[in-house]
Amino acid sequence: MSRKIFLAGGTGVLGRRVVPLLLDAGNAVTVNVRNDHAAAAANTAGAHPTTVDLFDRAAVADAVAGHDAVINIATAIPTGAAAARKKGWALNDRLRTEASANLAAAVAALPAGARYVGESITFPYIDEADRWIDESVERTYSSATESVADAEAAAIEAGGVALRFAMFWADDSAHNHQLLSLARLGIFALPGALDAYSSWIHIDDAAAAVVAALEAPTGIYNVAESDPVRRADHLSAVAASLGKRRLRGLPSFFVTLGGPPVEALARSQRVSSAALSAATSWQPRHNIVDAWR
Repeated sequence: MSRKIFLAGGTGVLGRRVVPLLLDAGNAVTVNVRNDHAAAAANTAGAHPTTVDLFDRAAVADAVAGHDAVINIATAIPTGAAAARKKGWALNDRLRTEASANLAAAVAALPAGARYVGESITFPYIDEADRWIDESVERTYSSATESVADAEAAAIEAGGVALRFAMFWADDSAHNHQLLSLARLGIFALPGALDAYSSWIHIDDAAAAVVAALEAPTGIYNVAESDPVRRADHLSAVAASLGKRRLRGLPSFFVTLGGPPVEALARSQRVSSAALSAATSWQPRHNIVDAWR
């Protein structure tokens, strides 16, 4: 089914993969952009660029009018030292709360059948050791993640879908580059015990999940690789990819010093995305331990 889709976050690491998939499926895509470079990239891809302040509810409603669906994957995830400061997450929190609410409200004003797909994350799930984590598992939030509850609520109120993504793997991701840069210095900078599970999702699989979610029933769905492995397996794969005999993991006190946001990243999470696969035709194609190699 072809649609006219308004896409927020279409120029980010995930959005750059989503746009061509939507266009290839026969959809018309309007991409919200913030500068001339992004507008040119959207035009080159075959999408229609527009600029709207996502924090202005009236402007968002005007921009979304006439569309059949809204996809909201707009984020501002801090990297490096900024990620350790609460104010470093301020813009990302506003996107999850205010922008999500505005976009969901705009969908509610569209004719019946309009769709909403929003972004969330798996990190708030509790540590479940070796047990599989589905969407019913308890979640606990920190200052860096509590805003995803608002983003999910907005999606459900719009009769839409919230996708809980595992950690992204992308060769053009700043977070991946940072992890590999430290690995070249001999440090494996993923917090947590090496025998704990770490769930990831390849960015191409994540993009395919966004498109598939347009056909999914209203609800919340995990998006993760099909066979998550332990951190020790990732450490070995990263070391092998760099030709190193071994890497040092982060000391346990690093988690304590980092507080709740780092503690959440250190949990053992073996995330299942079976629900999304059952509801749609989507299947993850990549195992991240192989992607490192």
